[in-house]
Amino acid sequence: MRIQDLESLLSPAAATPRPPLSCRDLDPVPGPISRATLVLDLSSLPVPTRTRALLSGEGGAPDSVESRVFRWAHARVGSLVEKLLSGELRVAAYRPDAAGLTGLGPGLTPTGDDLLVGLSAMARRLAGGGLVEIRAAVALSTVLAGLPAEETTPAAHLLLREASEGRFPAVLATVVELIGNPHADAESLRSAGARLVATGAHSGADLLAGALALVQGVVDARESS
Repeated sequence: MRIQDLESLLSPAAATPRPPLSCRDLDPVPGPISRATLVLDLSSLPVPTRTRALLSGEGGAPDSVESRVFRWAHARVGSLVEKLLSGELRVAAYRPDAAGLTGLGPGLTPTGDDLLVGLSAMARRLAGGGLVEIRAAVALSTVLAGLPAEETTPAAHLLLREASEGRFPAVLATVVELIGNPHADAESLRSAGARLVATGAHSGADLLAGALALVQGVVDARESS
């Protein structure tokens, strides 16, 4: 092997890029997921202020950049949740809202990207539990794979790519697997949630918001039906 070839192999650019958080596949769903279990889990899971702000669209100082991010993100995520719950199968239908989220906010992985990853993880989980159309969850995953790398940070783009292939940050996957699981206990869910929200400056809270937005959407839809 030539010296130049060896140097190329050892250079940082030659290394395979890795996402900022260790990712894995979700475990198989143990059975159908019931709305009653989701309601119980929502009541037992502590939700930090930032996550609540993203779920409600209300938070931050009036007219601040942060408050605008919360409102914009809430609207875009809400639109994606509606499409998932309606069983929307067209990939193109998810693209405008996803494009409006990627790169939104500060950080190594911006808020909008974390929301998309959390939402995608829960969509796959609830699809496995019979509460979301599996082809709708796949449509959302397909959109994540096609989001332009230049619109967000390299770390976030890697995380989106992993999510599009069904792999999610381990700390998020654990929480997602516990929500709606009738065999899980409340203390395990609370502990896993605490580990998630402690991840990064705000990534954990943002990932949780993406996941809970769909859970809340399922619960609200059942209550109004």
